Amino acid sequence: MASLSILPRRTGGDICYIPGFDPARDGERLHYDVSRLVIQRCVYSCVLKLRCSKGLQVEGMYGTWEPEVIDPSTFQVSRLSVDATVNFLLTHAERIEERKHAYMQIACLYTNRQGHRLIRIHTLQLPLTSSLSNVFRYTEIDAVTNMLLKQAVSTVLSGNGDFRDKLVTSCVNMLHAYRSNCASITSAGQLILPESLKLLPLYVGSIRKMAAFRSGSDIRADDRVTALIHMLGLPIALTGPLVYPRIFPLWPLTDMAGMPTGMDDNTHLPATIACSADKLGADRIYLVDNGTSLRLCIRPELPFEVLQTVFQVDSLADVALALAKPTATASSEMQRVLAIIQQIRRERLRLPWQSLTVVLPGMPDESRLLAAACEDSVGSETSYVDFLCHIHKLVQNIQE
Repeated sequence: MASLSILPRRTGGDICYIPGFDPARDGERLHYDVSRLVIQRCVYSCVLKLRCSKGLQVEGMYGTWEPEVIDPSTFQVSRLSVDATVNFLLTHAERIEERKHAYMQIACLYTNRQGHRLIRIHTLQLPLTSSLSNVFRYTEIDAVTNMLLKQAVSTVLSGNGDFRDKLVTSCVNMLHAYRSNCASITSAGQLILPESLKLLPLYVGSIRKMAAFRSGSDIRADDRVTALIHMLGLPIALTGPLVYPRIFPLWPLTDMAGMPTGMDDNTHLPATIACSADKLGADRIYLVDNGTSLRLCIRPELPFEVLQTVFQVDSLADVALALAKPTATASSEMQRVLAIIQQIRRERLRLPWQSLTVVLPGMPDESRLLAAACEDSVGSETSYVDFLCHIHKLVQNIQE
């Protein structure tokens, strides 16, 4: 993938990577991936520029593709689709506190499918504040995490291995700035987190544990490169689930889980649990949602009777087929499980299709799934609690 990905990245294309393709398992995913590529709206011969009002300037840009960069605020690329995303990093060029608003305008010159040369412009007015408390109050955690993630990916792809230290430094600097300038007088031994960024240490620690960033032989080179390129184009809406996957218990189901809400076709979802292997019961079924795929995890001590009751099969190997091709006589529990899966997909209807994979006990997919439990220690990375204590100590060191 390292060599094959050069062409789509330089031309604004997309990468569809399905290792060990199995028609029964991956056919649905291939169908939806190819269909989306064929029918989605896209434009060609694009020149995109971001303009800022006086006092702000564009320092850098992050995107899936490798465009012809004219300057930090302008680039050319052969194709842009509705799934394309780009991040611009802005810095202060001069003091702007005396103004009430800052303005940004993005302009894209492109050719549509009918061959017409058009320009599309979006202009944004943003209020300015001289209060650092207001800056933290209105900070969006997913936007901050999305930028930190793409900066880490760019660092790795450039061959620089110090992205972990940069992530920690960014996190510590933000928390120290809040403690020094916004927090009321508190005990020196207390870690102060702004409400808007209370998940920042958790997300930073999770990014450091991602398989694409880990060294070693537990992930293939093609898988790592594909994951890194995918993260460069990650939309804001998928940042949270990718960094901290949602885990839904599917067996036993609560009373309302999988039942209609009475509003359109919506379905009640079961309550999520913490993303930790310690929280996974040995005799349960779970659904793991990372925003891009769904994995149904069957734990090793699940009673055999549950397979027959829920999926109406006699072996673990038949569960995937039962989910892919449900019959008209499917059990009520099976129908509720399918309703939960469809509800999650419905929430992201405008985003790429989420494939469903069954993870069986003892298989390689199970160990990879458990390694994605971002609150646990993974490899050389510590657990979330220990990492939070480490962040606290670093903030204290700066204070002193």
